[in-house]
Amino acid sequence: MTKRGRPNKHGVRPGWMLLRSVMVLNAYDQARASGDKHSAAVTEAVSAVRSRTPGMPISETEVKRVLAEFQSRDSEGSWVISAGIVQGPELDTWFDNLEWIATKSPLKLGAPHLPDYRSKPNQVSTLSIQIGPRPHYPRSNARK
Repeated sequence: MTKRGRPNKHGVRPGWMLLRSVMVLNAYDQARASGDKHSAAVTEAVSAVRSRTPGMPISETEVKRVLAEFQSRDSEGSWVISAGIVQGPELDTWFDNLEWIATKSPLKLGAPHLPDYRSKPNQVSTLSIQIGPRPHYPRSNARK
Protein backbone atom coordinates (compact mmCIF):
# COMPACT_ATOMS: atom_id res chain seq x y z
CA MET A 1 0.00 0.00 0.00
CA THR A 2 1.32 3.47 -0.90
CA LYS A 3 1.74 6.35 1.49
CA ARG A 4 -1.21 8.63 2.05
CA GLY A 5 -1.21 12.25 0.97
CA ARG A 6 0.67 14.12 -1.70
CA PRO A 7 3.59 12.37 -3.39
CA ASN A 8 7.04 13.62 -2.37
CA LYS A 9 8.81 15.61 -5.09
CA HIS A 10 12.08 15.92 -3.11
CA GLY A 11 12.27 19.68 -3.82
CA VAL A 12 12.02 19.35 -7.61
CA ARG A 13 9.99 22.12 -9.26
CA PRO A 14 9.18 22.87 -12.89
CA GLY A 15 11.22 25.52 -14.72
CA TRP A 16 8.29 27.91 -15.13
CA MET A 17 8.27 28.41 -11.35
CA LEU A 18 11.83 29.76 -11.48
CA LEU A 19 10.84 32.11 -14.29
CA ARG A 20 7.86 33.29 -12.25
CA SER A 21 10.09 33.88 -9.21
CA VAL A 22 12.51 35.99 -11.27
CA MET A 23 9.63 38.06 -12.70
CA VAL A 24 8.17 38.55 -9.20
CA LEU A 25 11.48 39.68 -7.71
CA ASN A 26 12.09 42.10 -10.58
CA ALA A 27 8.60 43.63 -10.41
CA TYR A 28 8.68 43.87 -6.60
CA ASP A 29 12.10 45.55 -6.58
CA GLN A 30 11.03 48.05 -9.25
CA ALA A 31 7.89 48.92 -7.30
CA ARG A 32 9.80 49.36 -4.03
CA ALA A 33 12.48 51.44 -5.74
CA SER A 34 9.78 53.76 -7.07
CA GLY A 35 8.58 54.37 -3.51
CA ASP A 36 5.67 51.95 -3.09
CA LYS A 37 5.01 50.39 0.29
CA HIS A 38 5.30 46.63 0.74
CA SER A 39 1.61 45.84 0.22
CA ALA A 40 1.38 48.02 -2.89
CA ALA A 41 4.59 46.46 -4.28
CA VAL A 42 3.19 42.95 -3.75
CA THR A 43 0.03 43.92 -5.64
CA GLU A 44 2.15 45.49 -8.39
CA ALA A 45 4.23 42.30 -8.69
CA VAL A 46 1.07 40.23 -9.14
CA SER A 47 -0.26 42.53 -11.85
CA ALA A 48 3.13 42.62 -13.63
CA VAL A 49 3.33 38.81 -13.81
CA ARG A 50 -0.29 38.57 -14.95
CA SER A 51 0.28 41.15 -17.69
CA ARG A 52 3.47 39.46 -18.98
CA THR A 53 2.15 35.88 -18.85
CA PRO A 54 -1.64 35.73 -18.49
CA GLY A 55 -1.85 31.95 -18.09
CA MET A 56 0.69 31.70 -15.26
CA PRO A 57 -0.83 31.18 -11.81
CA ILE A 58 0.13 33.92 -9.33
CA SER A 59 -1.32 35.44 -6.18
CA GLU A 60 -0.24 37.85 -3.47
CA THR A 61 0.44 34.90 -1.18
CA GLU A 62 2.73 33.35 -3.77
CA VAL A 63 4.61 36.65 -4.14
CA LYS A 64 5.18 36.69 -0.38
CA ARG A 65 6.42 33.07 -0.54
CA VAL A 66 8.89 34.01 -3.29
CA LEU A 67 10.14 36.97 -1.26
CA ALA A 68 10.53 34.79 1.82
CA GLU A 69 12.53 32.22 -0.16
CA PHE A 70 14.80 34.43 -2.25
CA GLN A 71 15.09 37.64 -0.20
CA SER A 72 14.88 36.33 3.34
CA ARG A 73 16.04 38.52 6.20
CA ASP A 74 17.78 35.53 7.77
CA SER A 75 19.91 34.56 4.77
CA GLU A 76 23.38 35.99 4.13
CA GLY A 77 22.72 36.67 0.46
CA SER A 78 19.63 37.16 -1.62
CA TRP A 79 18.78 37.16 -5.30
CA VAL A 80 19.11 40.58 -6.88
CA ILE A 81 17.42 40.85 -10.28
CA SER A 82 18.33 43.63 -12.69
CA ALA A 83 16.72 44.36 -16.03
CA GLY A 84 18.61 45.43 -19.10
CA ILE A 85 18.45 45.76 -22.87
CA VAL A 86 20.94 44.19 -25.27
CA GLN A 87 21.36 45.78 -28.69
CA GLY A 88 23.93 46.43 -31.40
CA PRO A 89 27.12 44.37 -31.61
CA GLU A 90 26.49 42.76 -28.22
CA LEU A 91 23.20 41.36 -29.57
CA ASP A 92 25.05 39.80 -32.51
CA THR A 93 27.39 38.09 -30.02
CA TRP A 94 24.37 36.74 -28.11
CA PHE A 95 22.86 35.22 -31.25
CA ASP A 96 26.24 33.78 -32.32
CA ASN A 97 26.60 32.13 -28.90
CA LEU A 98 23.04 30.83 -29.06
CA GLU A 99 23.70 29.30 -32.48
CA TRP A 100 26.94 27.72 -31.24
CA ILE A 101 25.16 26.24 -28.20
CA ALA A 102 22.38 24.85 -30.39
CA THR A 103 24.83 23.09 -32.72
CA LYS A 104 27.28 21.80 -30.06
CA SER A 105 24.87 20.92 -27.28
CA PRO A 106 24.39 17.23 -26.49
CA LEU A 107 20.70 18.05 -26.06
CA LYS A 108 20.48 18.90 -29.78
CA LEU A 109 18.29 21.95 -29.41
CA GLY A 110 18.16 22.29 -33.16
CA ALA A 111 18.14 25.24 -35.50
CA PRO A 112 14.32 25.66 -35.68
CA HIS A 113 14.41 27.22 -32.19
CA LEU A 114 16.79 29.93 -33.39
CA PRO A 115 15.42 33.09 -34.99
CA ASP A 116 16.43 33.75 -38.56
CA TYR A 117 19.07 36.48 -38.85
CA ARG A 118 16.88 38.35 -41.33
CA SER A 119 14.11 38.59 -38.72
CA LYS A 120 16.44 39.16 -35.74
CA PRO A 121 15.10 41.84 -33.36
CA ASN A 122 16.95 45.13 -32.92
CA GLN A 123 17.03 44.73 -29.15
CA VAL A 124 16.31 42.08 -26.52
CA SER A 125 15.18 42.63 -22.93
CA THR A 126 17.21 40.71 -20.36
CA LEU A 127 16.99 39.88 -16.68
CA SER A 128 20.24 39.11 -14.86
CA ILE A 129 20.40 37.26 -11.56
CA GLN A 130 23.06 38.07 -8.98
CA ILE A 131 23.60 36.95 -5.41
CA GLY A 132 24.18 39.90 -3.14
CA PRO A 133 22.98 41.76 -0.09
CA ARG A 134 19.26 42.07 0.42
CA PRO A 135 17.92 45.39 -0.92
CA HIS A 136 17.21 47.98 1.74
CA TYR A 137 14.12 50.11 1.32
CA PRO A 138 14.10 52.82 4.03
CA ARG A 139 10.79 54.04 5.34
CA SER A 140 9.68 57.45 4.16
CA ASN A 141 8.84 58.49 7.73
CA ALA A 142 11.96 57.00 9.36
CA ARG A 143 13.81 59.12 11.87
CA LYS A 144 17.08 60.48 10.63
